[in-house]
Amino acid sequence: MLHGSLGGVQDGKSFLHRTLEAKAALDALFKAGDLVIAMLAAAVAYLLHFGMEAISPHERSIIGLVMLYGLLCFSLSPLYRQWRSRAFLRCVGLLLLVWTGVFCLFATHALVVGSSDSVPVPWLLTWFVLGYAGLVGWRVVVRARMHVLRAKGIDRQRVVVVGLRAPVLKLHRHLKARNGSGIEIIGYFASHEDIPTPRHSDKPRKLGALDALETYLSANHHNVEQVWVSLPLSDTGEVKKLLKLLERYPVPVKLVPDIHGFSMLNPTVEQIGPVPVINLRQGLAKGNYMVAKRVEDLIVASIAVVALMPLFLVLAIGVKLSSPGPVLFRQRRHGQGGKEFWMLKFRSMKMHQESVGTIVQATRGDPRVTRFGAFLRRTSLDELPQFFNVLGGSMSVVGPRPHAVQHNNHYERLIERYMHRHYVKPGITGWAQVHGLRGETPELRSMKKRVQYDIDYIRRWSPGLDMAIIVMTVAKVLGQKSAY
Repeated sequence: MLHGSLGGVQDGKSFLHRTLEAKAALDALFKAGDLVIAMLAAAVAYLLHFGMEAISPHERSIIGLVMLYGLLCFSLSPLYRQWRSRAFLRCVGLLLLVWTGVFCLFATHALVVGSSDSVPVPWLLTWFVLGYAGLVGWRVVVRARMHVLRAKGIDRQRVVVVGLRAPVLKLHRHLKARNGSGIEIIGYFASHEDIPTPRHSDKPRKLGALDALETYLSANHHNVEQVWVSLPLSDTGEVKKLLKLLERYPVPVKLVPDIHGFSMLNPTVEQIGPVPVINLRQGLAKGNYMVAKRVEDLIVASIAVVALMPLFLVLAIGVKLSSPGPVLFRQRRHGQGGKEFWMLKFRSMKMHQESVGTIVQATRGDPRVTRFGAFLRRTSLDELPQFFNVLGGSMSVVGPRPHAVQHNNHYERLIERYMHRHYVKPGITGWAQVHGLRGETPELRSMKKRVQYDIDYIRRWSPGLDMAIIVMTVAKVLGQKSAY
């Protein structure tokens, strides 16, 4: 019997080693594949444009610089962080952002050193398209391989849960909906603090009562890769007792705290010195996401300003001819962290004096709005100067729309979590606007709905979501009649 038990433990250990080795090999293969595909795309694009002509030293230096910027962008971006559990569409959206950033950095380098005239642009464009297609295809292949491994039980983390609280039920449903996450909850051990659940509700399999945990781990610890503890934070005595028991087993232990009802926004955990800290409310969940969003803003705003410069000039002339006054209108708005900034717009109203401390929203048929201004507001063209706010860093292309300071001071007292909007930079367009919530807000419920969409956007942010909102803005918002 002892020999059989030892043999089972050794088999379990060797299985665990094989799993870890397979994960490490897949990680290394994934990164190496990206490098090889980028190089192959450059070679294929060269053949398409130059045939069998030998590569000149200048063209070799271009390849070297693009690959150098590629290594830099790919390593600094979140592309390889938690890539196994990232949804495929989010993965390819982030890839597009990073791959675009690589070529934008090279274009900037060429402009700075004065070599842009000698860069074969058609070759680079073909390289960009082929490279992105190849990198996306490579991710399809890698994910298919991951599914094969996970079908064999490799690259799956088997989890046992202690206690059945609301966060565990949410995690269970989340993981069931995303089979590719690689995490499998084997079951849970019941505690006296479990929440009541209907008999046939969707929940993990019950493995027994809490006092049966030790026996289970003694027989199966080599097949359990994590233990999640989900007990009330107030029950410190029970938590300490459980952690003492788990010291006998070399299994990673995670605490799943029940902080439901704390009005959270993108909660995460970080370590400050020797102390772990739970972030209950914050903007984008991770710093590297903020870097990715800033790169996205700079790319989109730069392209927009260059492409729309003739339109800027035409609209500026139209504003100047419509009524006396400046072309641009500046208004104080609250930005990220509640800091005030001057938001730019094309002036759409006649010059007038408002009462101190009050701002009256434009309404249908407002006599203050000029004819040309009505056209600007209806088509949202009055918002175009905000691309300069984006380049300056006070705004983002996509985000919650900034409200006037006086409106913020009014609504923050009336709408719960209203100021959560200021955990991120305000945007030229946003999740609420593409759902038709723009223009005048005569009723409080209209503003409440805007706030709900803004908070939902902050929770769900991804480069792919931003690109979708930009496309939806062009398709829907520009033709709406709700702005006056």
